[in-house]
Amino acid sequence: MEESIVKIENLSHRYTIQWAIRDINFEITRNGIYGLLGSNGAGKSTTMNIMCGVLRPTEGDVYIKGVSIRENPVEAKRHIGFLPQTPPLHPDLTVTEYLEYCAGLRHVPDSEISTAVKAVMGKCGISHFSKRLIRNLSGGYQQRVGIAQAIIHNPEFVVLDEPTNGLDPNQIV
Repeated sequence: MEESIVKIENLSHRYTIQWAIRDINFEITRNGIYGLLGSNGAGKSTTMNIMCGVLRPTEGDVYIKGVSIRENPVEAKRHIGFLPQTPPLHPDLTVTEYLEYCAGLRHVPDSEISTAVKAVMGKCGISHFSKRLIRNLSGGYQQRVGIAQAIIHNPEFVVLDEPTNGLDPNQIV
C-alpha cells in the first residue's frame, strides 16, 4: 500500500449550531488526483480549508505526511499548496513582488526565490505580466497568479478549490 500524504480522521466542523461536516475519514496517497464532489453547502470548501490549516476542526484531525495540522501547523503546511475559492491576492503588488512574497512565506531559500518565481510564472503563463499590478489583471490572469502562489514552493500536495473560476475554456485546458 502506498504511503498516505494526507490522512483525515473523524473530521467535523460546526459553524455556531450547524454542522458543516461530520465525522469524515479518508486518505490521500501519492501520485493521485482526487476530487470532493457535492452540492452547494455540502462542506467541500470547509473540508479543504481545514486540510490546509485555514480553519481549525471542531473535532478530529488532519495529518500531512504524518504531521498533525492541529499540533504542528507550520510543519504540516510546508508540504501543501493551496488555492482557496477566492485567491489570496494583494492587488497593490506586481505579480513578481507578490510571488516573491509568497515564496518567502513558504520557506523557499532566499537564494532560490528569483529562480522559483520565474519558473512558476512560466508554468502558469504569466511571465509577460511580471511587472503588472495584480489589480490590473483580468480575473482569469488573477486566477493564474493564485495557482502560481499555490505551487511556488513545489509542494508535495496541492489543494485547489474551484481552480477554474474566472478562466476561459482555453485557459482551463
